Amino acid sequence: MSLGWFPPPLRYRLGAACVVLAAIAALVALASRLLDRPFLPADFPPMTAEVAVATLAASVAWFALRSGSRLLRRSGVALAGVVAAVGLFALLDPILHLGAAVGDRPQTPPIATAVALFCLAGVLALTASVRTAAVDARQVLRLVGLATALFTLLLYVAEPSTIMVVRGFETFSVDSAAAFALLFLANDADRSAASLRWQIAHLGMVTIAPLAALTVHFAGSEREIALRSAEERLESAARLGAERLDAVVEDARRLLLFLARSPEVLRAGPSCPDRLSAFSSLNASLRALYIVNKGGEVTCSNVPGVAGLNVADRDYVRDALSTQAFTVSGLFVSRLKNMPRIAVVTPLLVEAREPVLLAAVLDLASFSDPLHNLAAEFDPRATLTLVDRRGMIIARHPQGPVAGVSAVDEPFVARALSDTGSTFEAVEIDSRSTVFASRRVLADQGALIVGLPKRNVVAPVDKRLNQRLALIGLVLVASVALGTLGGEALALRPLRRLTAYARKLQDGDLGARPQVSARGEVGALSRALGVMAAAVEDRERRLAGAEALFRGLFDNSPDCKAVLRVDPDGAFRVETWNAASQRATGLTPDDVVGRTPAEVFPGPRGDLIERDLERTLELGQVSRIEREPTVNGVPQTYEMVQVPLRGADGRIERIFISAHDISDRKRVDRLKNEFVSTVSHELRTPLTSIAGSLGLLAGGVAGPLSDKASHLIAIAHSNSLRLVRLINDILDIEKIEAGRMAFDLMEIDLIEIVEQAVRGLRAYADEFGVIIDVAHDETDLVVRGDADRLNQVVTNLVSNAIKFSPPGATVEVAVSAEDDVATIAVRDRGAGIPEAFRPRVFSKFAQADGSDSRRKGGTGLGLAIVKEIVERHAGAVSYGTELGVGTEFRVRLPRFRRRDVAPPMFASGETLPRVMICEDDIFIAALLSELLRDAGFDSLVVGTVRSALKAAETEQIDAILVDLNLPDGDGISLIRDLQAAPRTRTIPIVVVSAEAGRGRIDARASALDVVAWLEKPVDARRLAAVLRVRLGVREPRPRVLHVEDDADLRKVVAAAIGSIADVVSVGSFDEAKRELIQGGFHLAIVDLTLDDGSGLDLLATLETRRPHAIPTIIFSADDVDREVATRVEAALTKSRTSLSVLVETVRRLVAERRPTATL
Repeated sequence: MSLGWFPPPLRYRLGAACVVLAAIAALVALASRLLDRPFLPADFPPMTAEVAVATLAASVAWFALRSGSRLLRRSGVALAGVVAAVGLFALLDPILHLGAAVGDRPQTPPIATAVALFCLAGVLALTASVRTAAVDARQVLRLVGLATALFTLLLYVAEPSTIMVVRGFETFSVDSAAAFALLFLANDADRSAASLRWQIAHLGMVTIAPLAALTVHFAGSEREIALRSAEERLESAARLGAERLDAVVEDARRLLLFLARSPEVLRAGPSCPDRLSAFSSLNASLRALYIVNKGGEVTCSNVPGVAGLNVADRDYVRDALSTQAFTVSGLFVSRLKNMPRIAVVTPLLVEAREPVLLAAVLDLASFSDPLHNLAAEFDPRATLTLVDRRGMIIARHPQGPVAGVSAVDEPFVARALSDTGSTFEAVEIDSRSTVFASRRVLADQGALIVGLPKRNVVAPVDKRLNQRLALIGLVLVASVALGTLGGEALALRPLRRLTAYARKLQDGDLGARPQVSARGEVGALSRALGVMAAAVEDRERRLAGAEALFRGLFDNSPDCKAVLRVDPDGAFRVETWNAASQRATGLTPDDVVGRTPAEVFPGPRGDLIERDLERTLELGQVSRIEREPTVNGVPQTYEMVQVPLRGADGRIERIFISAHDISDRKRVDRLKNEFVSTVSHELRTPLTSIAGSLGLLAGGVAGPLSDKASHLIAIAHSNSLRLVRLINDILDIEKIEAGRMAFDLMEIDLIEIVEQAVRGLRAYADEFGVIIDVAHDETDLVVRGDADRLNQVVTNLVSNAIKFSPPGATVEVAVSAEDDVATIAVRDRGAGIPEAFRPRVFSKFAQADGSDSRRKGGTGLGLAIVKEIVERHAGAVSYGTELGVGTEFRVRLPRFRRRDVAPPMFASGETLPRVMICEDDIFIAALLSELLRDAGFDSLVVGTVRSALKAAETEQIDAILVDLNLPDGDGISLIRDLQAAPRTRTIPIVVVSAEAGRGRIDARASALDVVAWLEKPVDARRLAAVLRVRLGVREPRPRVLHVEDDADLRKVVAAAIGSIADVVSVGSFDEAKRELIQGGFHLAIVDLTLDDGSGLDLLATLETRRPHAIPTIIFSADDVDREVATRVEAALTKSRTSLSVLVETVRRLVAERRPTATL
C-alpha cells in the first residue's frame, strides 16, 4: 500500500489526514483511560498509555520533519527517539516483571508493538536523508512496520479470537494497529517507493498476505474442532460421573427399601437400633440410619444420641413428609459431629399408624472417590466439582475449597445450576478460562460440573499456528530479499540501460540501438525498443514525405484552400494559405497568416465569412455554402466546403476551408435550362403535330391505306407517341428536381381522378389483353392537390401494372380511406420485383431488366416522377412484392375534410399545430424549432429514440420530424415503431436528415409511410408547405415589426402594408425589445430616433436572431451613413421616399424571404 499513486499535492494532504487520524485515535485512548470508560469491546485489549504517547510523538514529529525550520526538524528527530524509547520500554516491561499478568497466561513481551515502534522511529529519523542506503533502510523499516500493523488489523477483522494466540501480538490493540498503519502510510507521502525493487517488495507482501490469512483462518477452524472434541469428551465424562454418583444414592435407596420390610424397623421397638446397626455395616458410605415420625422426632437410630432429636427443621424431612416420595437432601452439617453430610429419605406407611420416615446419612467421601477415579480415567488436568442446588460444594477434584463452602458466586457454578446438560466456557476458581460440561445428579438436588482448561485444549493448535506464521515470516523476508537482489541483477540494471537508451530516443537519436543482452521480458523489451526506434525512424521519414506530398497538393491545388485556427476566445485566425487563394485574392500568406477573416476582408465580406465559420463551429460537421464574391472585378460563384478538425480531446481546434470555383458549372446549368426550354417549346410542339398527323392518317382521314402503309403508319405513330412521353418525363423530372413544377392545389375527388385515369388506359390495356378492375368503398373521398399531377401518378402506376401483367390477368385498382389518410392501391399479376432491384425502384432511369424494358417500353422515370409528385402532396408511396405473384404499389395522401370552423384545432388543444422534432444536435433542433415557429407551428424537441417513443405516448403531437442518425438507434426503426403503435399510426412523419437520400433507398423504407424525405440543408419553406398540406393549415401571413414614435405614422404605415403582412406597431425601444423576445417576425421597419433610445441599437439584436437574421428597413427622417446602410436591406429617408416606395420595398423583401429560408 502506498500513497505514491496520487499526485504530490494530494499525496501530502492525504498523508496529513492519516497523521491527524492517528493522533485522534491516541487522544481517544488516553481519554478513555483517564475517564475509565473503554470505547472498545471488553474482549479487545486497549491501547496502552505508552503507545498512545508514542503515537502522539510520532504525529508531531511527522509535521516537524516537513517544516522549513531547522530547529523543528531537529525536534522531530528527538521525538523519533522518544518513540524508540517507548518501544524499548514496552519490550523490557514484561521481562523485568514491571507489569502484572492477566488471566491464565503469563504476560509476554509485546514484540509486535515494539517492532512497530522501532520501525516507526527509524522511518521518522531517516525522513530527511537522501542517501541511497538510508532510503532503502527507510523503505525496509516502513514495509516491516506496515506489514505488522496490517497483519494485526487482519487478525481483528477475520479471526479476533486468535489475536491472543499469536506470540508477540497478545497486547497489540486494534486502535494501535490502525494508528500505526496510518502513520506508515503517511510516511510514504513525500518519499514514495518509486523504485521497482520496493514495488516488487510490496508485491511480495501482498502475495504472502493471503497465505498468512489462510493460515490464521485454518488455525481458527482447528481451534473450533479441538474445542468441539473437548466438549464431546467433557459431556461423556459428565454423563459417566453422573451415573456413578447416582449409583451411590441408588445403593442407599435400595438399602432403605429393604429395611422398610423389617418388622422390627416398622414397629421401632427396642431391637430397632440393633437392627439398623446390622444393616449399616452393609454399606460403607452410610454414617447413620434413623426413623423419623410425623412430628420430625427421631424415634430410632443406630447412632447413640441421635434418638430423640427433632429434625423437623430439615428441608429434606419436610419435603419427604409432604411428598411421601424418596428424597435426597442438599449438603447439611450434622448436629452431633458438626460434619457436612448428605441424607436420603424414604417414607414408611405403617398400618394404623401415622406415616414415618426412614433416613440414611451418607459420608461425603462416597462422592469424592468417584470424582477422583473419573479424573484419573478422563484427564488428570480436568476439574470436577459436585455442588448441591444451592451452590454448596459437596466434592471437588483436584482438592480445592473445603466441602460445605458456597460457590454459587462462581460464574461456572451459576451457569451450571441454571443451564445443565450443555457445554459452555467460563472462568474457573483459579481464574483460568475453562470449557465445562454439567449434568444433574442426586435426584436433581445437585449438579456435577466437569471442566478442562481451554489452554490445554488448544495449545497444540496454537503452537502449530505460531510455527507456521514464523515460517511464513521467514518466507516473506527471504522472498523480498531474493526478489530485491534478483531484481537488481536481472531487471533493474538492464532497465537502467534501457532508460538511458530511451533518453537518447527522446533527444532525437533514432539511429541508436539498445546495448542490453538480458533475456526474458527485459530482453524482449530491449528488442521491442530497437524495433520501435527503427519503426519510428521509418515513420518519421515517411511522415516527412507525406507532409511534403500534402504540402505540394495543398499549395498546388487549383482550389482556394486555407486552414484557420480556433482560438480559446472563439476568434478564427488564418494558419495556412495556398497559392490559389493568393491568386484569387491578391493577398500573400504574410498578409493573412495570424489575422482574422474580418481583418483580412474588412466589411460585409469578412463578417459573412465569420458567420459561416461560427455556424460550422456550432454544427460541428462539414458544411457546404455557395458564395458569389467579386474576384478581380468579375463576379464569380464559389462552393465553400468547411471541415471542422478536432483535437485529441474532441474539441474543434481548426477549420479547413476549400473554395471551388463553380462559375463554369453555373453557366452549364444555365445552358441546360436553355436547352430544356428549347426542348419544351421548339421540339415538343412539332412532335405533337407529327404524332397527331400520323394518328389522323392511321384513322383513315386521308382515305384508305394499303396494309403495308397502315402498318408503317402505326409504327411511326406509336414511336412518335413514345418520344413525346420520353420528352415529357424528362422535362417533368427536371422541373420537379429544380423546384419549378407548379402545383395547382384545389379540392378534388380522388375517386373521380382514378376513374378518369383508368378510362384513358382502357385501350392501352386491351392491347396487352389485360383487364382493369376499380374498387372503392367511399363516395366522397376528397384530397387537396393538383388534379393533373395526381392523374399522372395513377396513369404511371396503372400503365406499369398493365405492361408487366400477363395476358388475361386483372390489374386491381382500389381506393380506400382510413381516418385522415386516403390510399390508392394498384396491384398487378406480374413476376414481381427482383430482390437486387428493390432498393432502386424509385431511382431515375432505373429498370429491373434492360432487355425486358426494351420489350415493354419505358424510360425508367415513371416511378421517380410518381414519388416526387406524391411527396409534393405531403403523401407517401410504398410497395409490396412477391416473386411469381405480383406487386402492389400504395399511394397514401392526406384526406381533406371540409371544416366549418377556422382556424382548425389540433391535438395539442391550441390553434398552433404541434410538431415533434427528433434531432440529437441541439443547435439544429433549436434552429428547426425557430423556423417552425416562424412558419406557424409549435414544436417539441427530443434527442433520442427512447425519448421520442415516450413523448409520442404521453404528449399530444400533430406531426413528427425525424433525423435518421440518432445516438441510441436509427430513424427508420423509430418510424417503424411509431407507425406500429395505435396512438401514432396516422401521425404524418417527415424525414429531415443529411442521410435522407440513402435512407430513402433503404430496403426497410419501402414499407414505411413517410410524407417526405428532405435532406439537410432543408428548404424551410418546402418543409412548412409539406406540413401545411398534410395538416390542412393555411400559410401564415408575414409579420412586420414597425418601430416608430409617431403614432399617426404608425397607423398610416399599418394601413398601407396591411394587405401584405400583419403589422405589429410599437412606439419605443423597450417595447420593440419585448416584441423581439416573442419572435416570429419576418421583417422590421425601424425609425432611428426614438424617445427612449436609438433604432441603431436594435440592429445588433435583429442581426443575431436565430435561426436567421431579421431583414431590416430603416425608415427615418435622418440620412444614414454608408456603414449603417450596408447592414440593412434598405435605408429610406421619409422626406425623399413616398409611401408607395415603402410598400413595394416591403413586398419585395417579404417575397424574397420565403424561398430562401434554409437550414
